Amino acid sequence: MFRTLTLALFCVVAVARAASGQISFEVAGARALGMGGAFVAVADDPTAVHWNPAGLASGSPAGMTIGWDQLHFGNPKNPAFVGATQDAASLTSVATYPVGFAYGYLRAARVVALNEDGTPVVTNLTIHMIGGTIVQTLVEGLVVGGTVKYLRGQATAETTLGLFNGDALDEAQARKTDSDGAFDLDLGIMATIGWFRAGLTAKNLAQPTFVGTAGFETQLKRRLRLGLAALPTDGLTLAFDVDLDTADPLVGLRRMMAAGVETRLGSSLELRGGVRWSRDGEKRPIGAAGASLKIRKGMWLDGYATYSRFDDRGFGVAFRAGS
Repeated sequence: MFRTLTLALFCVVAVARAASGQISFEVAGARALGMGGAFVAVADDPTAVHWNPAGLASGSPAGMTIGWDQLHFGNPKNPAFVGATQDAASLTSVATYPVGFAYGYLRAARVVALNEDGTPVVTNLTIHMIGGTIVQTLVEGLVVGGTVKYLRGQATAETTLGLFNGDALDEAQARKTDSDGAFDLDLGIMATIGWFRAGLTAKNLAQPTFVGTAGFETQLKRRLRLGLAALPTDGLTLAFDVDLDTADPLVGLRRMMAAGVETRLGSSLELRGGVRWSRDGEKRPIGAAGASLKIRKGMWLDGYATYSRFDDRGFGVAFRAGS
C-alpha cells in the first residue's frame, strides 16, 4: 500500500513540473469540426473568436452562436491507458463588425500514468473564458484581429478510483480545487485574393500557467496554425489547415493537418465533411461529417460527428444566427 501511494505521489509530482496544456483548435465550433478542423482561413461566423479573430470581417455584419462539444480518445468502457482523454466544451459568442464577445468553458482530462495496482493518475484542466475581439482592415483584402481573454482555470493531477477510461476521466472532471486567473491573447490575420483566402492564427501568446493540487502546474503553450481556403463558386468552400508548432508532453511532437469541404444544397441545407491527421508519428486520421439545417431566415442548427478506428470520437451541436 505504501509503495502504491508513493508511486502515485511521484507520478503527480513528475507531471507537475513539466505539464503543458495542449488545448487544441479542435475543441469548439460545429461547422469547423464538421469540416475536420480546417477552418482558420474560413472562420466566417462568430466562432472566429476562437479559430481566427480576423475572420469576423468575412461574415455577416452581426451574428451569434451557442455551441456544445464533447470529444474523447479511448473507449470509455475499456481499462484505463496512458493517453486516454475526454474534453467537454461550450462556446457562446456574439459578433457585430468590427467587435465580438464570447464566453466559454473547457474541461480537458487525460490519463497520464498508471499505478502498480492499475489505478490511473489523471490530470484535468477546467477553464472558464471571457473574451473580447476587435478586427481592423489594413488594406482591401487584408484584415487583422485580436481576442483578449480573461481565463479562470483549475488544474488537478490525482489518482482516481475508476479503473476504466470513462469512470476515471469523469471522476477527474468532477473534482474541484482553487482556481487561478490570467489574461491571454490570440491574434489572427486573413488575406483574400479573388476566391482564395489565407489565414494565420497565433493562440495563447501570454502562455498563462494554472497551479493546482500538489503543486501541479499546467501552462497553455503558444499555438500557431496556417489555413488556406478556396471558394470557387457560391455555396462551395474547400479548406486546408496545418499546425506550425505544437508539442505534446506525452507523445512528443504532434502537429495536425486538416482538409475539409462545405457545400450548400438549396436554401435550407448545408453539408460538410473532412479529415484531420497528425503529420508526426502515428498519423491516426479522424474523419468528420456535419450538416446545418435552416430553422428560419438567418437561423441555423449545426451538428457534426467525428470518428476514427483508433477510438477518437466526438460530436457537437450549435445554434447559429446571422450567417
